[in-house]
Amino acid sequence: MGGSTPAAAYQATTMDWRGRLYGRFGSSRFNTVFLLLFRLFYHASSFEVAHSGYAKRLYLPLLQETTAKPFEELGSEKPLVVPANPGLPVLFKTFKRFSSKGWLEALLQDPAEFKDLKVNSITWIKALASPFSHEFIQFIVEDSGSGQRTRIAAGREETGDWVLVGWNWASGATPSDHYNLPLPLLTITFDDVNKRPDLRALAHVLSATTEKHPAYKFRREMCWWYAETVLEVMHEQFGGKVKEWEWSRYRYSFIVKTSFIRRRVLTRHAELFKRQLAEEMSY
Repeated sequence: MGGSTPAAAYQATTMDWRGRLYGRFGSSRFNTVFLLLFRLFYHASSFEVAHSGYAKRLYLPLLQETTAKPFEELGSEKPLVVPANPGLPVLFKTFKRFSSKGWLEALLQDPAEFKDLKVNSITWIKALASPFSHEFIQFIVEDSGSGQRTRIAAGREETGDWVLVGWNWASGATPSDHYNLPLPLLTITFDDVNKRPDLRALAHVLSATTEKHPAYKFRREMCWWYAETVLEVMHEQFGGKVKEWEWSRYRYSFIVKTSFIRRRVLTRHAELFKRQLAEEMSY
């Protein structure tokens, strides 16, 4: 009787999480012009230093069954991946775009089919050649039984929060300009096979992040905010080893890249990383 209810505990944790988010750079109330100029020159600090004062545990929603519509597909959908991972569910064989909520619902429709899928790593990416330096996350998923792996991308766009599966990374093609020239910023690797997060746990975090702030806002909850929030929650919930890539300081920043401003060094690193993504399933 004297203890707090689960609902009260959830509300308190949510308020604490929201308070921390609104106290961050991305939650500031700069006017749009100033924010744009500021982000042209902004360099982020170390991920570990920036997050050293954060709580170690955050609320993670319980896995629940749902019968809602499983996914949203692109009208011009076409196969972008050759079936090459027979150990993985058929869901990963062709390219689809799910809303973050639809992705969670798809996984919960048949829990047994996805129960062996674990998240090996999560990487925060800046698409160097995309409009407004789009940022997103991509994660390596492994079937613990067969050892087969796949890579999934997720992020916030102007049209919503999307999860992209079945992408043919080996081809070098991208689903849209939002994913051109991937420059890695941060990676969390879950090396302990016994403590790797379940794919459904990550799906819950993606969906919950959308639910808290569903609208894309240029001055606040935009693409990098979504990527950072998901990465933070997964790190605080499941630990993992943080790798700060050479260009991690450029997260949140606009990087101007045109035919006149070529950004040769950054472009070279992004092209090398893109080649690595085509050849292996590490990040």
